Parts: sequence; structure tokens; C-alpha cells
Amino acid sequence: MYVDTRKLISLQNPSVLIVAHRGVWTRAPENSLSALEDAIAAGADIIEIDTQSTADSQLVVVHDARLDRTSDHQGEIQRMPFSEVRRARLKGSDGRPGMVVTEDRVPSLEAFLEEARGRIVVNIDIKFARDRQRVIDLVLNMNMADGVLLKSKIELNAQSFPLDMTDARRRIPYMPIVHARPGKFAEDLRKIEDFGAQMMALYFSDLHDVIEAREELQRLGIRLWVNTLDVSHSLDYCDSHAHQHPTQVWGTLVDAGFGAIQTDNVSQLRRWLKDKGR
Repeated sequence: MYVDTRKLISLQNPSVLIVAHRGVWTRAPENSLSALEDAIAAGADIIEIDTQSTADSQLVVVHDARLDRTSDHQGEIQRMPFSEVRRARLKGSDGRPGMVVTEDRVPSLEAFLEEARGRIVVNIDIKFARDRQRVIDLVLNMNMADGVLLKSKIELNAQSFPLDMTDARRRIPYMPIVHARPGKFAEDLRKIEDFGAQMMALYFSDLHDVIEAREELQRLGIRLWVNTLDVSHSLDYCDSHAHQHPTQVWGTLVDAGFGAIQTDNVSQLRRWLKDKGR
């Protein structure tokens, strides 16, 4: 099997893409190899993960700056060697109180990418700017540019964008994370015409700003990604609401022009999309 990020996220692909947030962590520890396997089994198109470096410059797949919430160890990851981080056993699910300790360990980014190779696109959230070049170098050295999607925040009204990410985008698919300025989103989009992004992760305060920009998004060939996580602050378009009223949440977002949905309810979203022929 061969997974090509650019082909998957292209507007020529009519399917609404399913993004598993930190894997399917409702059944396995978040950001773990088990959560990766569950995401693939559940039919996700993309898995979103977080990475940062240890004291000895090894990239690991962890969201928090510390191990405390998600494992049976404590400590700040950037101050710990990789060998010590690897000794930590991950707690089930999102590590909330009461979750049992599992046999899963914190994976290295390299091991995670190797396990995902050819099976699912990996969206890498680089937690700290200090690790940006290290992540880029690892992806290129592993020959994984076609199977990943990098992301970082930008301001659409900025005069310039980070040169290193702009350069990386030419070799590795890159998705900017932006907030739609009320009444200015379509106008701001014209400022990044040469940026070349195929997909954009969007936060918004008024869905009409998104709808009014659809023609400009089509012209630029940009697919929109939305988070429906309960902590994503995309108004009331969240997973807990979608659990009871999926058409009011996911249906409204798809109709507004979103072509990728990051969720903690992968199986339910997949069933809903299948029922709707999407």
C-alpha cells in the first residue's frame, strides 16, 4: 500500500477526510503505537500526533511538556534523556485520574513514522519551534515526505511567513493553522496565493466568514480542516454535540466547505459519512 499526502488532501479527492486526534485514544493511550493501530483499524485517513525532543535530542511522540499526566513517570521531557522517557509506561486513554497503567511506552517519532509508513498519513504537530528543523530532517532522511503533513500557526495578515516552513513545504506537505478574521478571511486568503498550501486548519468565530470564502478557497485549491474536539473552540461544533446531533455539527461543517474533520469520535464520524455517501 502507498499513501500519498498530496493526493489524499487534494480537492480532486471528493471524500471528507477523517483525522484521528492523537490516534483512537478512547481505546488506547493517546499518541501511542496502539492508538495508531486503532486509528488505522477504525478507518481514519490521517492520524494527528505531537512531537518534541528529549535532553539528548531524540524526538518522541508526546503532547505535554511533562510526562506526569499521561504516564507513571514525572518530569519535563526536554530535561530527560530518551532512555529515561522510554522507561515510562503510558496510562490508558488520555491519562485522566483512574486510568490504569498499560504496557505501552512513549514511542520515538522515528518508530511511529516507520509503523505508519504506507498505511496512514501522519499529521505532525511540532510542539516547540526548537524542534522544527530536527523533524524536517528526520522526515526527509526516512524518505517519508509523501506520508506526512506538517503544521504550524501563521497569521494571514502577516507581511511574511516563516522561511524555514515555507521552504519545507516545497519538500514536505505543510498545513498552516489560521484563525479567520471576521469579515476579512477571503481578503486575507489572497495574500497567501503564492504560499501553495493544499490544506488549511481553520478556527473561526463566524461560520459565514468560511462560507463567503468558498470561491476563493476553490480557486486556490485549499481544502479546509476543522477540529470538532470539545476543546477546539469552534463555536458549538464539537464532538459531544455531534454524538447526539451529527448532522447539525458535521453536516453543517461539510456543507460550509470543510473537507477534513479532526475528531475524537472516529468510528461514529466514519459511519455518518458512509451513511451520507461522503
